[in-house]
Amino acid sequence: MIGNCAGGRRAGRVRALWGSVLGVGALFQVGIASAGLLVRTSAFKGATSSQVRAMLARDNGTAHGTIVSYHGSVARVVVVVPQPEFPFPRFEVQHVDNPTLEFRAGATVKFTFIDRVMGFSHSFQITRKAPPFPMFPKIQPVLAGTDLSPPPRSGKSMYAKFTWHPAAGHYYYLCAIPGHAHMGMFGAIIVK
Repeated sequence: MIGNCAGGRRAGRVRALWGSVLGVGALFQVGIASAGLLVRTSAFKGATSSQVRAMLARDNGTAHGTIVSYHGSVARVVVVVPQPEFPFPRFEVQHVDNPTLEFRAGATVKFTFIDRVMGFSHSFQITRKAPPFPMFPKIQPVLAGTDLSPPPRSGKSMYAKFTWHPAAGHYYYLCAIPGHAHMGMFGAIIVK
């Protein structure tokens, strides 16, 4: 009985902390959205589940462990914020959570960013700044990416597309919602 009570309190604390993080993130969405990042929120479009499946099929990467590699001169990368998010928000590429992405220098990288989490916004940004990321990340400069997605509603996901031409080097992708990258919503990019 005592163990169950302690476990219940612990679970309650985790839910309360998670609710606080989501609440803080929601408070700052308007401020971040007005910062004018690369793909305007209006560039996002709605997609049905079948449209999302078709987009996912276009990804031409190969997953091995926690790495997704793209070998051609044109890389088609589909990044998804999947549901459910619990216990923490994450990105998914080729069914791998927050993978390291590998590209050839000089490749044309065509990203499709899909937010499937009903009622909450996310972003996808690329930077040279390395983790750890603070609760309120100040990512300068953002090399490529999206603004905040409008919160998905009515069974539709929101998506945006952008193209990046990376030079050789190490980069990182992350969600700029306060607390998300801090809790692990980021990954590495290696261009060689």
